[in-house]
Amino acid sequence: MRFLKSTDGFALCALFALGLEGAAGQGKQPFPDAPGKEVVKKLCVTCHEINTVVASRRTRIGWERSVEDMIARGAKGSDEELDAVIEYLSTYFGKINVNTAPVDELEKSLGLSKMEAQAIAAYRERIGKIKNFEGLTKVPAVDVEKLQAKRNLIAFTL
Repeated sequence: MRFLKSTDGFALCALFALGLEGAAGQGKQPFPDAPGKEVVKKLCVTCHEINTVVASRRTRIGWERSVEDMIARGAKGSDEELDAVIEYLSTYFGKINVNTAPVDELEKSLGLSKMEAQAIAAYRERIGKIKNFEGLTKVPAVDVEKLQAKRNLIAFTL
């Protein structure tokens, strides 16, 4: 993804403040040690509590829009750094839109088998966009218990 360039202003992600390290130790949501975490930490300032931000999970598009909003407010970072922030947040604090996500993302994000993820993609091709969770549970060959366990990670943008 390419971003608006920003050469001055705040460090990126004014919204990703405080708490990458302290959150796990305070019984809050843990922040996985994975590629992107250090970039998020590097580019963050102390405007918002990180747990407040990640509590409202977003789809990848939602995180992209949030980062673009921060850039418009003066945040800065290289394209590679901004991509890393979005990738990290989308992977660990994201939602997946079952109506637009590719099979591999459905599989990875929802812990589905390849066959289950393909069944969702085939169902939405055949029936059209899935409107809600109940509609998703009607997809043949998908374990409803797996879906239920990840319900808070699923979006249904129509």
